Amino acid sequence: MEFGLGKEYKRDPKVQARIKTAIDWLEGKTTEELLNEPIGNKVIADGVELRFQSYDTREYATMNYETHREHIDIHYMIQGAEWVRWADAGTAEPVADYDPEIEIQFFGHPKRHSKALLTDRHYAIFDPCDLHAAHGIVDGKVSHNRKLCVKIDVN
Repeated sequence: MEFGLGKEYKRDPKVQARIKTAIDWLEGKTTEELLNEPIGNKVIADGVELRFQSYDTREYATMNYETHREHIDIHYMIQGAEWVRWADAGTAEPVADYDPEIEIQFFGHPKRHSKALLTDRHYAIFDPCDLHAAHGIVDGKVSHNRKLCVKIDVN
């Protein structure tokens, strides 16, 4: 699944090439190979960083939304299931100032949002204009996930 505003589908060719690099790398690996990658960060190309994660899902009420200014997020579920939610930037109030050091800003819940279920080998792409919240529990039960967040530099 890819999500974005209509104006976002015409990406800079360099950014589109980085996304293709990431997707090609992911599709060239088996689930077992991805699960064997160590938790943490791995740069695979200029402007393409993989962040392997292991965590428990959580209740929507405990989440903040986030945005980034300098990169696109690709949330790629290796193994597990979670709800990801998104809304347009400007539809929620910030709960923290933008932190350029870690390149993130947190927001409260928007009045309306969309959501998608990420399961094994599914992904969602969030542009800098997308508020997004991940790690949402499915069917009211906390579960453990192995996921990859790919950071695509937009500069």
